[in-house]
Amino acid sequence: METTTYVSKRSSGLYKKLIGLYPSSYRKKHREELLQNFEDLERDIGSRKLFWTFIISDLFTSIRKEYMQYIKNHRWLQVLIVAIIVLGTFCLWQVLYLQKAHSTFDNYAAFRGCTQITSQTDTQGTCTTGSGQSVTIVKFNNKWFLQSDLPVCMITIGSFCLIDQP
Repeated sequence: METTTYVSKRSSGLYKKLIGLYPSSYRKKHREELLQNFEDLERDIGSRKLFWTFIISDLFTSIRKEYMQYIKNHRWLQVLIVAIIVLGTFCLWQVLYLQKAHSTFDNYAAFRGCTQITSQTDTQGTCTTGSGQSVTIVKFNNKWFLQSDLPVCMITIGSFCLIDQP
């Protein structure tokens, strides 16, 4: 009997922490009801696996529902979410755009505004920009850069550079 009590206290403690995932307004209003339902279900469902499968499934379904309701009722949060999505989309577009620009000599020359390529090898080349300036482009870590603007590796893991800083 003591083992069941210990498991029940442990389960109840875990569930109390999981209730913390709900929006605070919902949690304050329904905390005691949620705990009572949890204890009733734990007592009535014989299988622990079935019990926890039901609890986790119900928890995530209801948390999602409550947050959707919370977002629906808070205009500022809707604006914030849209702003984050727009900003995230812009950042992703920038990353993809820069990856494409640095991927080949021709792409990087176009990215830098070159109108005429004057020389090119597998590892470097020169071109002339629309303003008449001659620039040298070099291959560094399988990416193309201006010779005067090579990145410095800020964080290295083994021989892999995790973060470059131009």
